[in-house]
Order: sequence, then C-alpha cells, then structure tokens
Amino acid sequence: MTILNTAVCALNGGNTGISNCSVDFNTLNKGFLVPTDFVLTEAQLVSPATVMAALIAAASANIASQRIYPLPETLTVTDNSEAAVQQTYGYGAVVTVRDGMANIAVNWKKGGLCLRNQLAKFNGNSWAWLAIDAEGRLIGTKVGKTMKGIPLNEFYQDPFKWADGANQTAYIYKLSYNTRYINSDVAFVPLNYGEVSAISGLINIVPELVTYPGANIFTVRLLAGCAKDNLYDLYSTALANVANFSVVNATTGNAITITSVTVDANSKGFIFTLNSSDPDYVAGGPFVVSGSTVSALATNLVVGFEILPLTIVTP
Repeated sequence: MTILNTAVCALNGGNTGISNCSVDFNTLNKGFLVPTDFVLTEAQLVSPATVMAALIAAASANIASQRIYPLPETLTVTDNSEAAVQQTYGYGAVVTVRDGMANIAVNWKKGGLCLRNQLAKFNGNSWAWLAIDAEGRLIGTKVGKTMKGIPLNEFYQDPFKWADGANQTAYIYKLSYNTRYINSDVAFVPLNYGEVSAISGLINIVPELVTYPGANIFTVRLLAGCAKDNLYDLYSTALANVANFSVVNATTGNAITITSVTVDANSKGFIFTLNSSDPDYVAGGPFVVSGSTVSALATNLVVGFEILPLTIVTP
C-alpha cells in the first residue's frame, strides 16, 4: 500500500448546539483608532479594571505613534459592505469565492468641524480599530491570548456635508476591513459602557506669541482647543513651571536652559526667561518652545492636554 499522491481531505464544520448564553453584539456606539501594533496583553486582559487602566494609559501616551485615539459617539451606522463574491460556472453552478469586505459609514456630531479636521489627519495612514458596542463590550481581533485592533483597509473622514433645512450638518467617517477579524477571529471583553466611553482624547494647547523684543525674554499665551480658550484663569499656577516646557535652538536642535516661567496677569500669558549664557542661546532666535510630555504635564496637574510647538524669532 502506498500513500503517494494521496490527498487527505478533512471535513470542516462546527457543532451547532446553542448554549444558554450567546454572544450577540449590540449597536456600534464608539471606538478607538489604534496603532497597528497596539496590543492588550494577556496580563492586561485579566479583568475589566486592568483593561480600563491599559486603555486610559494608552489614550494619553507620551509618544503620539503609540497613542490610541477615542472616536466620537455614533449617531447612525450605514452598512455599505460588499456582498459575498460569487463565481457562476458555465453550467450554472454558483460557488462563493470569498466573503465581501466590510465597509461602514459612521455618522457623528459632537465635536463638529474642529474634530472633523483632526480626524482627517488619519486619512491615508495605516490604523487599526477597536469597537465599543452599546453594552460596553470592547471588540477587536484575537491573536493568541491577546487582543489587537481590527486591521483597517482604510479609515477615511469625509468632508462635512451642509445642513439642508431638513438635516443638520453631517460628519461621517468610513471604515473598511476584512470581516474575518471580528467573526472567526473576534476578541471581546465586557466593560462598563459609561466608563469606557468616557475615555477622552487629548486637547491641543497652542502657544501664541504675545511679545518678543529679541532678547532672552518673551511672553506667550496658551490657548486650548478649537475655541482657543485661554488657560490662564484655570491653570496659571500649574502652568507657570519650568518643568512643563522645553526650548530648543531651532537651527541646531540643542536644548536651551529655561531660567523661569512666570505669570503675566496683564496679557493673561506666561513670561519665559531663557539663560542667555547658555551656549545654544542666540539673541533673536529662532527658538522652538514645546511642552513637556503628557505625563509630565499631568504630574503638574495639567491633565488631558498636549502643548504643541511654537517657533519664535525676532519680528
């Protein structure tokens, strides 16, 4: 007896008994854009508390490329998914070639144009996605004993659509992915919806130059979010701290010592004094003022913000 050229064919299938408790996902309510290498480890998946701690930490990671980004709350989901692809043979037999790709459009509102413009920065890049349903389940894809994000063929934030008298202004992002990642390869953990949906993204702080006479002293205001709210009244004490900032020589990239950061009640800004004896200091600049890490700001009680860089040069 020989086994040469003998094919071994296994009959695939699954038992179809139904347990008393079935998995049935609810409506898609929120989610996170996550880096393609983001992973919730076996140790982080031991309880809802450890999962929440990992998500909260990742949402405010110091390095932007390692951060997860909460998506706005969903108002409507439109399913534009591709139908299963089928081949019809000459004698009429029809065979399914593959499952169709999932393509969904998510309508949202809160955050408006400013958030739309921030989300559009993710267009054209490689991202993965974690979904959150109305029951608070965090849904991703299973890799061994870990959970990863669902790999996206594309994330795309559309331009807004005008209100037309019958409908409000529409903001829609689109997700495209292979359905196997949340069917046969699905991973999910039960969380409290109120807690997981409350995880928020960071708010940009944009420095604005008030005065710079060309010496080693200049004044900036710190404005937050789309409304450019001046943070002076709420955070003047917390922000007036050298540890919250860094200054570098824009030409060499070398750090320049900040002697002090003090409040300026008249302009509702902050006065920076640089060490003019620092070998990297050059009168008139250019300098780049940046914030410290997100975690350093949080340590100094400025929680949930990231300070963007500002280049300063003599006018």
